[in-house]
Amino acid sequence: MAGTTNKRKRAAESPADTKKKAKLEVLAKAPKAPEVKTEAVSVDGLEGDVVAEFTQQLSISGHFIYNAQEEDTILIVENLGFGDIYVSDKPDLRVGNEEQRLLFKEQKAFKAGKLYMTSDSQPVASIIEIK
Repeated sequence: MAGTTNKRKRAAESPADTKKKAKLEVLAKAPKAPEVKTEAVSVDGLEGDVVAEFTQQLSISGHFIYNAQEEDTILIVENLGFGDIYVSDKPDLRVGNEEQRLLFKEQKAFKAGKLYMTSDSQPVASIIEIK
């Protein structure tokens, strides 16, 4: 009787597996985007020239990203109604985060180049850029 071995032959990698590994290696080596520093700004007593105005109704459970049209501007976001808005100058938005929440007629100001917004309803957001 011939002896048996418990050694299994290793299956050859498929081309799809090879592509996935190569893609992961490229992503791991890719340079990370520089962290943008932002400042907290109070809405009270803001003065300056309005350089842009924008109004948008947000979609249900959708995300909206607003890019400032000018550099070195202050972005003021106001909730015009129909639900709560969650807004931040960082992409880590979460519905239910009280620090990011804007109720009806509330305003927040950001000194940032980009704003991220989300909602679980369809509120209307107003964004004003001041320089």
